[in-house]
Amino acid sequence: MLGRLALALTVVLTSSAWAQSVISAHSGVIQYVEGQVTLDDAQLQQKFAEFPDVKVGQTLAAQDGRAEILLTPGVFLRLAENSSFQMVSNKLSDTKVEVLSGSAMIEVSELLKDNAISVQFHDAQIELLKKGLYRVDSEDPARLRVYDGDARVTSGSQTLTVSRGREVEIGTTLEARNFSTKDTDAFYRWSGRRDEYVAQANLVAAKTVSNSFYDGGTGLGTGVNSTASAWAYNPWYGMFTFVPGNGMFMSPFGYSYYSPFTIGSFYGPAYGYYGGYINPNSYNAVRTINSIPALANRGGLGGRAMGPAAVSGGSLASSSASAPSRMSSGGGMSSGGGMRGGGHR
Repeated sequence: MLGRLALALTVVLTSSAWAQSVISAHSGVIQYVEGQVTLDDAQLQQKFAEFPDVKVGQTLAAQDGRAEILLTPGVFLRLAENSSFQMVSNKLSDTKVEVLSGSAMIEVSELLKDNAISVQFHDAQIELLKKGLYRVDSEDPARLRVYDGDARVTSGSQTLTVSRGREVEIGTTLEARNFSTKDTDAFYRWSGRRDEYVAQANLVAAKTVSNSFYDGGTGLGTGVNSTASAWAYNPWYGMFTFVPGNGMFMSPFGYSYYSPFTIGSFYGPAYGYYGGYINPNSYNAVRTINSIPALANRGGLGGRAMGPAAVSGGSLASSSASAPSRMSSGGGMSSGGGMRGGGHR
């Protein structure tokens, strides 16, 4: 149903629940729209905590607007103005979208082992093989550009693998040629800003999940050292963010996504970090970050220093061991604050 509540797409995680698989989900949840965007010709009007998604067979079209759609965990599809795509399959194991018009950019910060992403474009099938940044333009000319990563393009009997800094025109004999990855435009820069906002939200979401692994706030972790990568709802920012299951991932735009087990490296030992975990009761974590502009600006809202609520998780978490975190394994749609970052610049 168009417009579902956030709670329908999230689960409350404790340390034991996080160690298990989170709820099943699908690709196609709309994270953010600005301007005039329609879903099957119906104007999208986002409301707080109500989140439409693009179902199989539906078409999302941006007229004088742009949109960001969550695919498999860690994969974003962003649509430029005067562009449209149709959802062919929304399974996490086999996500397929068809670019119908305009320009689409797909950012792959992580491609999970059991997930697959492919793009239908004219008579070509484009498989995204690894982490990277991929752009499809439908005209002038119709082409695929790989800013980072590897993509396999199949058209008729032809198959070609396209790597970083290479592009291929679609609708002709497949032949890759070089292009400058510094060749960007307003849509590319907008996509980078969206990635920056989502990465900022990760700092609090990853810390909140980390807090849930605490044993009474003693700084001693439960011993769990891996999770499933997921979309995490951050009500402080009013948006979903990507939280890797383990390690730390650098997005194609150069922003960091921390897992609950590496977020401590961002805050550092002086800020309540102990052996891979963050002590949620650490007053020094709040006081010290706010006193150092460089650190305050790293995780702040719009470059402002993080207040105590932001550093401790705010409405995301308390200082107890059972502090909840709302998670969705396959997607979810942001509200209020998730609609920031607008403006066609």
